[in-house]
Amino acid sequence: MNRLMIAASAAALLAASSLAALADEVTGAITSIDVAAGTVMLNDGNTYLLPAEVDAAALQVGARVKIIYDKNADGTMTATEVEPAA
Repeated sequence: MNRLMIAASAAALLAASSLAALADEVTGAITSIDVAAGTVMLNDGNTYLLPAEVDAAALQVGARVKIIYDKNADGTMTATEVEPAA
């Protein structure tokens, strides 16, 4: 019985930690760019903080992009990848 409880607890912990590491993905058109803040807003109305390796000045309003992002505890969204949408 103890082994079953330990195994079940380990499986639950592994599942919970795996879910937290999953990133979200969104595809949309850029509606505004704030180069100074390093953010873009998409047509979904959300603002995404760009990673340092993405040059916000190189992006264009109207461009369709796919953003992979992490949602932070404070509700902000930090992009981990930005690429042209297919």
